[in-house]
Amino acid sequence: MAATIFQNAIKGDPHGLTNLWNEAFEARALWGNRIFCLTFLVCYPSTSILYYLNGNPNYRSIFLIQLACSGLVAGIIFLHFRGKLNSQHASFYSRILLIIFHSFILARFQTLYYYDLSINLTLQLIFSIWVLHWKFSYALISSVATILFFSLALYIKGADVLVHFLKEGGFFYFLGQSVFPLVLQMRYNKQYREFIYFNSLQRQNKELEKQNQLAREAMQAKSDFLSTMSHEIRTPLNGIVGVIHLMLQEELRTDFQRELVGTLKFSSDHLMAVVNDVLDFNKINSNHVKLAREPFDLYVLLKNLEKTFIPRAQEKGLNLIFDIDPALPAQLTGDQVRLNQVFTNLIHNAVKFTEKGFVKLAVKEQKRDETRISLHFEISDSGVGIASEDQSSIFEIFIQSSSEAKRGNRGTGIGLAITRELLRLFGSEIKLESEEGLGSNFSFDIEFDYSNQQLVVEKPARVTVAIPDARILVVDDNAVNLLFATNLLKKIGLQYDKAQNGCEAVERFNNQHYDLVLMDLKMPVMNGFEATQLIRAQGSTTPIVALTASAFTDERDKALANGFSGYLAKPYVPGDLYDILFTFLKTEDDSSLPKPQAQVLAQDH
Repeated sequence: MAATIFQNAIKGDPHGLTNLWNEAFEARALWGNRIFCLTFLVCYPSTSILYYLNGNPNYRSIFLIQLACSGLVAGIIFLHFRGKLNSQHASFYSRILLIIFHSFILARFQTLYYYDLSINLTLQLIFSIWVLHWKFSYALISSVATILFFSLALYIKGADVLVHFLKEGGFFYFLGQSVFPLVLQMRYNKQYREFIYFNSLQRQNKELEKQNQLAREAMQAKSDFLSTMSHEIRTPLNGIVGVIHLMLQEELRTDFQRELVGTLKFSSDHLMAVVNDVLDFNKINSNHVKLAREPFDLYVLLKNLEKTFIPRAQEKGLNLIFDIDPALPAQLTGDQVRLNQVFTNLIHNAVKFTEKGFVKLAVKEQKRDETRISLHFEISDSGVGIASEDQSSIFEIFIQSSSEAKRGNRGTGIGLAITRELLRLFGSEIKLESEEGLGSNFSFDIEFDYSNQQLVVEKPARVTVAIPDARILVVDDNAVNLLFATNLLKKIGLQYDKAQNGCEAVERFNNQHYDLVLMDLKMPVMNGFEATQLIRAQGSTTPIVALTASAFTDERDKALANGFSGYLAKPYVPGDLYDILFTFLKTEDDSSLPKPQAQVLAQDH
């Protein structure tokens, strides 16, 4: 792998990385090359002491020559520290000066002890190998010059002098000089490859990080877009749903009018389901969905689910079968809302694409221990089936099988994509077995924590608001939404005032006592967050419920963290609003209500 990256770096970037390497190599070589120059500057004249101790009569002249050489080296070091020469050039020029001056000393003056000379030169070579960081060309020139100049200097004094030097250890010194360029080149290549390898990886990592950043930005842009579009769609949809509910509560004159309103309700419910599906898929992909861990009764959940689909199955003449293992624990721990969403999506598809025969949900125990149980779920049908070529893509968003499209069964193509993502949150994978014309079988396994303790279900008492004591402030910039909310309040005899922005809401709140505020979040002039902060700054504890077309968990958390008492997502039905009222307003038994009002509540729920 390292060799591949190295070759790709050389081919793909011949100049960029090479220039960086030259700078990096100079930084690595800096102190070693400086030490060489400084050591040479001080120690070379000092070697004249050895000539003196060995009784060489020319030690004074040798000292002066060595001192002159050191003076030139001092000039080179000065130029280096002034930035005129880099460390490699400074050490290389100093080495060449040493070769020239020492060759002159060998040629000019007699050497008495060639063995000692060989030892000194070899030690100098070892020191050079240890501290110098050169390119191959510098080392090669240095070694060739050393061998030629020293041999020539000794040969001038006689062939026997050169032979004597070689016998006294000079041969091994020259052999070391021959190896010197190879050693430096091996070290150079090793450092070069390491540099290219790590810098190539660094560049690749930066490129990957750049791509990841682009992907995150694209994901965020998609999330923001879907959130914005969801808000823009859900706001008018709330008005449509609200007006339809208000019309359903009126006395419609003809069957044709009732049919038209019923069609509007069906279409609005379908549109709301599509919007919720898109939003759900976006929330799951944006990691906004966290599974709850709450106790629930799976048997009760499935029985309620069966009751939901019985009318549709009977309408199509289908046999709806719920085969539930009777030995299931009475209490499981998990997210029953998301689990119900999985069942609903799969059973809805099965009923939708089955014209005759059956739709079956089977739940069987696989294994259990003291704390956990593994359950196997299967949803099968005798419907149109899914062609083999479509099965690999059927769980992708906005994808439908070709057989479904041919039969005119149009849908959003989101339900199965959401189902797969939800099951992944449960730590499970969905499996599909199907053959065109012979039905389909979807299956998955989920592990739950469980307890043998029976669930205690408390039945809520029927309550309603105290009338006519309560007064509500409804704040919304959308006239249709204001009409819907205020009409629902009017039907149960509540007093109310309206405001179209946060600034107007704060002004009305300061001039009138209210028991509850229904506050839209996104409004012109002043939004709901700012208005709520101003109200809370006055020390008021009046319940303020956020009304918003955004159903993201983080926006709900943001609202609750900024002074709101509750949260109601649009579009909502009358029952949702009444539940909020019952939660935050003073309540009393509905038996104390006048009969007509109790009937209104029953009808709206």
